[in-house]
Amino acid sequence: MKRMTLSALRRWRSDERGVAAVEFALIVPILIVVYLFGFAVAEASSVYRKMSDTTVELANVTSQYTTMSANDVSNVMNASAQIMTPYKTSNLTIVLSEVTNDASGNATVTWSKTYNGTALATGAAVTAPAGFKTPGASYILVQTSYAYTPTLGTGFLGSMTMTDQIFQAPRQSNTIPYTG
Repeated sequence: MKRMTLSALRRWRSDERGVAAVEFALIVPILIVVYLFGFAVAEASSVYRKMSDTTVELANVTSQYTTMSANDVSNVMNASAQIMTPYKTSNLTIVLSEVTNDASGNATVTWSKTYNGTALATGAAVTAPAGFKTPGASYILVQTSYAYTPTLGTGFLGSMTMTDQIFQAPRQSNTIPYTG
């Protein structure tokens, strides 16, 4: 076995061929992980935004009614659920309720209907925000949730349930009775 001479050792240390390939091989896995994580976060953000839009639009449309029949509730909920496109609506749960405050400003459910979920019980207590505690007033309450599972990067984010809710005052009348 030959001993490396000092000049051969210097040549070997100064040889930079293949350094870029080694650096690339070390960095690529990290870049792929960062890309997948970014994609998963962006998709989750998009789903949450669509769910939030569904909540707001359902409250806006419902608050324009003076009475709601079973057919009206079904039409409004089905139309609102389509805002989730292209995401699955089977993962979407909507609870549409009317909440009425008593003389003390305590809110209870007057009526409640649902899309893919469980309605609130009539008479159940509801915690309303400070601005929605006017005695005798009625409000529309829309609660949505979405069971989200990422397309890619399930190991990073995992499955999660996103929720949103909004209170909306009726626009055309003081209350919106359900006549279904």
